[in-house]
Amino acid sequence: MVSGLIAVVLAFGVSACGPGGDDDDGGGGSSGSEGVIRFTFAPDPVWRWLNDQGIREKMEQESKIQILDSATWDEYGIYAGGNADIVSVGSFEVPDIVEKSGVDSVIIGKYNIARAVIGVPKDSPAQKLSDLQDKRITTFTTVSDALLWGALAKKLENFNLRSKDGDLEMVIADVQNMGPLAASGEADACICLPDFAIKQFRTGQLRMLYDGKSDAQTFQDEILPGHQGPMINIFLVRKDFYEDHPREAKFFLKVWQRGLDEWQKHRDEIIEAYPQDFAAQGDEDIAWIKDFLAENDWFTDSVYLDKKWVDGEKKVFDLLRETGFMPEEQEDPEFAVIEPGS
Repeated sequence: MVSGLIAVVLAFGVSACGPGGDDDDGGGGSSGSEGVIRFTFAPDPVWRWLNDQGIREKMEQESKIQILDSATWDEYGIYAGGNADIVSVGSFEVPDIVEKSGVDSVIIGKYNIARAVIGVPKDSPAQKLSDLQDKRITTFTTVSDALLWGALAKKLENFNLRSKDGDLEMVIADVQNMGPLAASGEADACICLPDFAIKQFRTGQLRMLYDGKSDAQTFQDEILPGHQGPMINIFLVRKDFYEDHPREAKFFLKVWQRGLDEWQKHRDEIIEAYPQDFAAQGDEDIAWIKDFLAENDWFTDSVYLDKKWVDGEKKVFDLLRETGFMPEEQEDPEFAVIEPGS
């Protein structure tokens, strides 16, 4: 399912819209240290906001719990190497992570909903993925959103979106180059993150298939109406840390819930403060991503899990097995419901 460890690392780094202070090295502490959480994630605007507004520092001082954060694109490598207690990855990627890393892990929270759309040049006749038979599609990895779109294409259109023996050619490209490649005609489509193809969508060089619905929105419409997911960013914790440090795990979620609350209250301010985290260049890009997020907000409203949501999110693993993107014998990841509270 995964074509090499490098693909996994790149997938998690780019798909994450995640935290990490710019200068913190994340050193020190261990999974057994009382009052310490080692956390690694890609740079994230909400985390920057919590830092710059002094919110994180105040919460740490009040709780006497410290989050040692490190910004990295190699989240998988840091986590698998035992140098982080918590990371963020896609929920649908966790079974493979656990198997390949050998790290018993638990999903304790949710953050970002999958957001990749299918973009095609403005003059393309394609209306759906199955219209791209024998064409070229760019993606930044063969896992992550390509995995979810692949399962949906197989289920809904009986179309084989795979890197090997598929119904089209998948071309791996840097995330920032996928939109330009499709817009210029060097590729026939892209599995694009909207924020990394702002110019192409804003100027009409690319249009979105499926009325602009992302992989998660398509899943919600066609597989499980009303479910907020699947998630491209959940919070994954080492099981030994979760079992030995319940106070720290609860505090971690409390901090991130505050971050999500801040996002709901100050979304436009956060976008304006950190346009680089939305790949926005200039005022026109900022205005476009503001409008897009007003209609297609990929930040969840609550970090906390409940049984209904967990049961719904598990449907994605049923879809992956049904469509051959996950071995039938592979187990669902473990989820833990942690109640909010002080």
